[in-house]
Amino acid sequence: MNQIRFTVETTALPRFTTLLQGGIFIETDQGTSVGDFLFALPDFSREYIATRIQTIFLNGLPADSLDQKLFGHDAVLAISAAMPGLAGAIFRKDGVHASLRTQTAILSAETFETPLTIHLKLFNMIAAEKGVQLLEDGCVLSATSLKRFLDYRPPLLASIQTLTINDTLADTKQLQRLLLSEKMILLTVRGNHDN
Repeated sequence: MNQIRFTVETTALPRFTTLLQGGIFIETDQGTSVGDFLFALPDFSREYIATRIQTIFLNGLPADSLDQKLFGHDAVLAISAAMPGLAGAIFRKDGVHASLRTQTAILSAETFETPLTIHLKLFNMIAAEKGVQLLEDGCVLSATSLKRFLDYRPPLLASIQTLTINDTLADTKQLQRLLLSEKMILLTVRGNHDN
């Protein structure tokens, strides 16, 4: 897997966190609970998860319990702070309006011998508050997702001060060619204050 590193203007770094809405990919063990998966993320404390993460979707369905076990070949886990309005109230974990839902997420404990890949999507304040740390640590994401993100945000592309591909200095044209030819990449984004 190709490794891409950006050094960007420090003021631009938080704006890259919206990239996390498209999701990052993290391997975990079969049968890991939603809670244990989230607790393993950098700077996701039990208190933060309990108080800040208000909405959890597993494969497109609401998941109320952090004890929900994760099984399968892959799963999509989306997390969000409180969403506005009635929809937010209905989908809030353990919310009083949860009975208005038609379904909740349930995964069966089939026998899977391979690691589980979680496609983790972070929205609103969760991405804003925790995304910088995830980007600085490095994230696996689809090349298409990064290409689309940069294509629609020329100012962010312009904010990249240094760009390396597999530890070799590169330019944005080389980056665009790589993103067209690859499926997955490992991306690290750091502010210039880290140099």
